[in-house]
Amino acid sequence: MTLAGGAALRAAAVGVIWAAGFFVLSRIWAGLLLGVTSSQFALVMRQTAGVAIFAFAGWVALVFLQAFFDGYTPKRAAIGPGDEDTEHEASVPTRLATVLPVLRGVVLGAVLGLTVLIVLSRLGVDIGPLLAGFGILGLALSFGSQALVRDIVSGLFFMLEDAFRVGEYVDTGRLKGTVEKISLRSMQLRHQSGQIHTVPFGQVQSLTNASRDWATVKFNVRLDHSADIEQARKAIKKTGIALQEDPEFGPHFIAPLKMQGVADITDSAIVIRLKFTGKPNHASMLQREALKRVYRALNEARVPFASNAVTVRGGEGGTQSQAAAAISAVPPPTPLVPAAG
Repeated sequence: MTLAGGAALRAAAVGVIWAAGFFVLSRIWAGLLLGVTSSQFALVMRQTAGVAIFAFAGWVALVFLQAFFDGYTPKRAAIGPGDEDTEHEASVPTRLATVLPVLRGVVLGAVLGLTVLIVLSRLGVDIGPLLAGFGILGLALSFGSQALVRDIVSGLFFMLEDAFRVGEYVDTGRLKGTVEKISLRSMQLRHQSGQIHTVPFGQVQSLTNASRDWATVKFNVRLDHSADIEQARKAIKKTGIALQEDPEFGPHFIAPLKMQGVADITDSAIVIRLKFTGKPNHASMLQREALKRVYRALNEARVPFASNAVTVRGGEGGTQSQAAAAISAVPPPTPLVPAAG
């Protein structure tokens, strides 16, 4: 507020200086070049002053509001294609800071339009037909651009419900990404690969916000049939405690890493399920670190992982085609399963 007031005072001072200079130069030129008398000059100045005062007040108001919005709107650092684990949580602004850019455009546009109408009225222009024309034009646009009206109305309700903010990761069903910019009718999403998607609000039927409060991550690890499940549970528990005590990763955990139990038993493996709860912006990083440490801990505890090797037993009549068919029947390993140690 102080910065905005200072900017408005500077604008007012500059305006006063320009007005005084204009008055002095006009008085000199009017008397020397045009031969205007003092009474005629005073009449012209009174008419001009009425217009200048409103134009000056509108200009000072615009400078004040622009400085006010710029002061309260946080400047987000540009996120380049660098390390995806860079700390971005502090860059997520508040709800008010997300709405301010949209509110800024609406308020500045309204003040500018009102100033122009008042100045035209002081100049003797009948603004009644202008207002009627703008009303008819707005009505025609509302009927002819129903999609635009739907986008604006939907956007207002999204903002009132605080469905998302700048800097949060959202999924609209068709497109997903980090919200980089919000306008009156659309939002811009930055995909992980770098593309920017512009999504009109009217096309968003449902929206999933992945950056609020917390995120629970579950993933599976495949162990050999001969593995000691209790020993694996203890090793995973120690890993979860170590992760919480780690100064780099610990502050991002909400609930520690633990083994939920056996999720499935297949022909080639015992599938155990692990889970943890962490801050949503760091869930992927925590999962990668957890997998790395679990892999090392299970190897140190001599808990064997499931192998994808296929053993084919058959009599002398067994053929190579049967062995190849057996091998092809084995599903490929999932990305979350560590390789066999």
